[in-house]
Amino acid sequence: MTSQTPEMPFWDHLEELRWRLIKSISAILIGAVITYHYADIIMYWLINPTESLSIDLNLQVLKITSMFTVKLSVALFGGMILGLPVILYQFWRFISPAFEDKYGVAVIFTVLFTSIFFLLGMSFAYFVIIPFSLSFFTSLTAETIDVAYNFTLEGYLVYILWLIFGCGLLFQLPVVSIFFTKIGILTPAFLREYRKFAIVVFLILGAILTPPDPVSQILIVVPLIILYEFSILISKLFKPKDSLV
Repeated sequence: MTSQTPEMPFWDHLEELRWRLIKSISAILIGAVITYHYADIIMYWLINPTESLSIDLNLQVLKITSMFTVKLSVALFGGMILGLPVILYQFWRFISPAFEDKYGVAVIFTVLFTSIFFLLGMSFAYFVIIPFSLSFFTSLTAETIDVAYNFTLEGYLVYILWLIFGCGLLFQLPVVSIFFTKIGILTPAFLREYRKFAIVVFLILGAILTPPDPVSQILIVVPLIILYEFSILISKLFKPKDSLV
């Protein structure tokens, strides 16, 4: 595709990349400061799923600095989540000139689209995956052995935060399809052809992310299949006009 503006020199690209990285990191830091201020409230909601368990769960800290480390971890994850729209905006503004000259509306739409699906993924993890996984992993105690579940607060929160963040990334499948369709790597025909392989991958992911019972796996596999089908539709809408497939 041709552009009416002169091509940007290599060092100018690096300079632009540097400033966009600075803006993205600044957004993460600002988000982390905000999250740290509300860390106690956030930790309350992250621990809340344990209230429905049938066991007495004892969360503890083992080091003097553990609470600070825990709040710092929560702040870091919160900073990445709150800063996500800015990070995505900077990323798309950096790469979108390679696709089209007038990209302002498209970039804003993509950032909004990505943020919505990331929130959907986090909500899915919090309300579906986490309760099922906690219920399963705390039900493995043998009846003949008296086991007390004493988790470290740090270990518990890192597990929960990674599940939430990971599901948010998994729900980016439609966004990924837009990106790779725009650069010509993916096509609707390609996605349809490899649908059965994708389902196998989803089943494997379901087995890894959830307890090994059919209900839990279905709860994560079915949404991923729906997202894949939606990605085919998205790929069809965003495929280059000169593409025949």
